[in-house]
Amino acid sequence: MLVFRVVSVAYALLSTSKSTIKGRIASISSSDCGEGVVSAAIAVLIFAFLGVILWVAFKATMGTATTTINAQVAKLGQ
Repeated sequence: MLVFRVVSVAYALLSTSKSTIKGRIASISSSDCGEGVVSAAIAVLIFAFLGVILWVAFKATMGTATTTINAQVAKLGQ
């Protein structure tokens, strides 16, 4: 009778700890803890690339405009 009680208590403890461990692992793997950080990082990278593209376009436009303006000012002095 004592052996049966010891075995049943041991089984209860082991089955409870297994289900608890499985539950914790499942909750960790299905949680969305880092989802906002990843989304924010992706948004920052997208805006950084857009900023670089816009800066290159601005430099090209201003370079062309500067050349044209300098040519027109040189013609005014003649």
